[in-house]
Amino acid sequence: MDHEHDQPGTWRRRIGHPRELWPRETEDLHPWLIENLDALGGCLGIGRLEFTGREVLMGEQWTHTGQDGVDRVVGGLRLDLSARDRRGQVVVVEAQFGPADHKHLGQLVTYAHAGQAAVAVWVVVDADPLFYTEHLTALAELNEIFSGRRQFLVAALTLESEPRATEVPLGALRPQLRRIDLVTGGTAQ
Repeated sequence: MDHEHDQPGTWRRRIGHPRELWPRETEDLHPWLIENLDALGGCLGIGRLEFTGREVLMGEQWTHTGQDGVDRVVGGLRLDLSARDRRGQVVVVEAQFGPADHKHLGQLVTYAHAGQAAVAVWVVVDADPLFYTEHLTALAELNEIFSGRRQFLVAALTLESEPRATEVPLGALRPQLRRIDLVTGGTAQ
């Protein structure tokens, strides 16, 4: 647990590691995101979101016969969450425990295409979410290319307390969603 001094010697903000609240991505974090889709939509400025699926299988699949002679279905992509915005447009959500990485950026772009999404959201969950400038710049460029057809958005999800004059107990930690500005890398207001 980290503490941030907002005013020297006076106010403290406790920063916890998100795995304290969500130890596992699929079993713990995804259900929280589903329950808080409206908060995510509000943070990103896209409004109310309606949940439509979790661990959604999409993309090309085929049958492969293994060395044991057994046919298995292989391929396909597994999207973390899908939703619809107030206009009924598809929103895909790729969540990951941070820092941001190339794998999840690639998955986000691929899911956006395969799901024919109007909005693709990358949620990075960490005590101090880090984003490569190159990732954010690539998404900003994709927003220019797909203007009016698809929008890429990024949010950081942390676990922290409000500033207090006294020691902050673990139970006082609350999830905080913040939109990340693709140009500056800072928190968008």
